Amino acid sequence: MNYYLIDYENTGENGLDGLTELGNSDQVVIFYSENADKMSFDLHRKLQECHAAIEFRKIATGKKNALDFQLAAYLGYLMAREENGRFCIVSKDLGYEVLLDFWKDRNIKLIDTISSETGRAAEERSEMEENLLRLVGETDFQMVMSCIRNGKSKQTINNLLVKQYGSGKAGELYKKIKPLLKEKKGK
Repeated sequence: MNYYLIDYENTGENGLDGLTELGNSDQVVIFYSENADKMSFDLHRKLQECHAAIEFRKIATGKKNALDFQLAAYLGYLMAREENGRFCIVSKDLGYEVLLDFWKDRNIKLIDTISSETGRAAEERSEMEENLLRLVGETDFQMVMSCIRNGKSKQTINNLLVKQYGSGKAGELYKKIKPLLKEKKGK
């Protein structure tokens, strides 16, 4: 069986591109959180047309990298349960490369990642993440980064921040990060 572990918080709907090409011997596990728990009608339609088994795992947030750790733990569980399984992590998060290296160093080559990022995009993202970390600090970094990833516009990012922090702290954070949001729609 082929397993696709989707970091939906990180990839959004793009992480499910190609879903309709999967077959009965595939299983898709979608890891999501309250920060990313919406889907479009088009995605809903794709899920209905998909022949693979689909499982949803809602992850409790509040701790740094909560989804990443739970996805990695679930991967280990699946690997122990399915000796002949093939595993793929679908994420834009290059941090999963460490996990892949861990398993490859132990001669387990049945695991891979699919990333929609090019090397240049990853460098730009890394620079943006460094700036973000400097601006908001380690305590708020993961949550703010999640809001930026999931917000298609500046207004949506602000709304997500308000939902997480309340209007006072969200306003402070938004003022700090606004210069980093040049690529996002809106004012």
